[in-house]
Amino acid sequence: MKPKLPFIACLLLVGAWLNVPPSISAADSRPPLPPPVIATNPAPERLPSLSLRVDYSERRKETIPMVAAAFPNVPGLVCESWCYESEVDFLDGKALPGGRLELRHRLRAAPQVVIVTTVTPEPGAVEFLARMELDRERGGDWPKELLTPNLCWQLKRAAAFRSEPDPYPEFVKRCFIFTEKGRTFLHETVRRPIPVRPPDHKYNNPPWVQMYVGTWQDIPKVDTNSWADYSPDRYTTRIIGVVSRDGRSLAALANDSAVTMCQAWHDCVHNNPQWQPADARPDQRVWRLKVYAMENDPEALRARVHRDFPNAGPPPPSRPAKPAAAWQTHGVREGLPVFHDALAARLTFPLSWLSGNFTDFEQWRRTARAQVRDCLLSPPPAAPFAPVVLAEQDRGSHLARKVVFNLTADSRVLGYLLVPKGQGPFPAVLLLHDHGARFDIGKEKVIEPWDDKPEKLASAREWVAKYYGGRFLGDELARRGYVCFATDALNWSDRGGAGYEGQQALAANLLQFGMSWAGLIAWEDLRAAEFVAGLPEVDPRRVAAMGLSMGGFRTWQVAALSDHISAGAAICWMATLKGLMVAGSNQTRGQSAYSMTHPGLFNHLDYPDVASLACPKPMLFFNGTQDKLFPVASVADAYAKMRRVWESQQAGDRLVMKLWDVPHEFNAAMQDEAFAWLDRFLGLKGS
Repeated sequence: MKPKLPFIACLLLVGAWLNVPPSISAADSRPPLPPPVIATNPAPERLPSLSLRVDYSERRKETIPMVAAAFPNVPGLVCESWCYESEVDFLDGKALPGGRLELRHRLRAAPQVVIVTTVTPEPGAVEFLARMELDRERGGDWPKELLTPNLCWQLKRAAAFRSEPDPYPEFVKRCFIFTEKGRTFLHETVRRPIPVRPPDHKYNNPPWVQMYVGTWQDIPKVDTNSWADYSPDRYTTRIIGVVSRDGRSLAALANDSAVTMCQAWHDCVHNNPQWQPADARPDQRVWRLKVYAMENDPEALRARVHRDFPNAGPPPPSRPAKPAAAWQTHGVREGLPVFHDALAARLTFPLSWLSGNFTDFEQWRRTARAQVRDCLLSPPPAAPFAPVVLAEQDRGSHLARKVVFNLTADSRVLGYLLVPKGQGPFPAVLLLHDHGARFDIGKEKVIEPWDDKPEKLASAREWVAKYYGGRFLGDELARRGYVCFATDALNWSDRGGAGYEGQQALAANLLQFGMSWAGLIAWEDLRAAEFVAGLPEVDPRRVAAMGLSMGGFRTWQVAALSDHISAGAAICWMATLKGLMVAGSNQTRGQSAYSMTHPGLFNHLDYPDVASLACPKPMLFFNGTQDKLFPVASVADAYAKMRRVWESQQAGDRLVMKLWDVPHEFNAAMQDEAFAWLDRFLGLKGS
């Protein structure tokens, strides 16, 4: 029988297995270290898996957080990033939805400044995005000089890429930059000796480390105590990478604002961006870089980097044409043109607040909102609403009314209006129904119908049981004290006629008349918001929008474009365009997509950019991790973009974004949380 190991020995074994130094030792004075943080990867076959471990440096007397990324598309690539090799103190790290991580650091020279870094996986890449915030409890303002984080990207754990067991200069031969000669391996550049080492030292024969600057910069002079000198060979593109030992794959680091790049001692390279935009307030700047992993195709790397960072360097050269028989393919696959990747690469969303093209937020909102309205195409002519109540039903806590009114000069429509009993004016909610490929009901999906065909009532109850937890949203909210209103979008319920198969014909015919189906729905939602805000029972300062699925899309859209809407709760409709325009996505099937497609909009703004026009209004976004219509990684990317916008306007506490472990639905638990949030911002007594 083997003797039992002492408790401390067990800890040492576990620590070694996790590659984490032990935090309990009688002879060790290091502080207790937190356990590893492993992000839950929603698609491990497609997305890099992220984890965070914290080491302790006896030499530096500080904790060292290391973010590891394992890439499924490149076997043997597990790279680590020391976040950060800078004068900062690591505070904490946590896993976020979508397989992401968040790290927080405090500046030593300005402890009132906290750097918050989000690490996000995407197919073939990992993004590091940092922002700054003030710790109000510490007091103080922004310092005059802001530290640029120094991320040390290491390949020591990557069996397919690291230097061992070869001598280190062999690793240098696999490192590359892009110069005027094209991809250039570092041993092919002029590498000046390390100033702090003697000329005959092994680290100088050949030089093990080197720094590089861009072709637009002068070569800096270094003193005799420097750890590395600058090569006279300069890069044209802010990319530095390493080829795998077998030559089949590459990994690289890229951004659009670095002023130096280097290859250093620990199988590592450095390529750190600056805070951008440089002239923005500190809390409006971001620090952003990406790690890429792919097959060893340098021009494919440059093409992808240019798509993500248009200012990283000149675009890659066009590939030489091949004989027609070698390259000719069908023009369309899975509903997408075969060149859809190139189309996506050209979409840079220059009107985004995050583009860096604007410094005045209100000017941006005016400019971007005008552009969105232009993309809605021609609005229908307006007319006085002239409402008439056709019928009324007492529902105990509230009254239900059937109201006909002029939604536009072209359409006089029926709407359902719920009014609480008691003394008004009341807060109100404009309820925007979903799509669902179900056209026999529209407004009836959110407010219970009455005195109608039995089959319509049965259809509404079936739908609500399936997607709304058995509740009609309007009646639940009216019981809480909200006026609620809903009407039909064109092609649903009392305004139906084309059904599912007729959607594209309807959209095409409206385009022939200079309008778009999605644009008409948007214009009518703006009119509906105006109608609700003008009702005598309603407090016009407290009107919210709410909806599921297409109703969620309509919610953030109307909140972005209408001053009559003061808050919005958008359920299960948010992602990035590029995350949705992929093979197999519901958005690429046509038909229903026409109800939410604005011609030309994406030459200017992405979905989260449009939603951000609602900032600084209170907005709530819920999505589901089991929702097959909206990939979690794309949702997380959109959430991160909106978070940056609201926080840039000191309105972060007004933005709620949450992933629920649910499919495409708005269940009772989600409703209760959304209703409580609505109470907080709209109140029921004018508070």
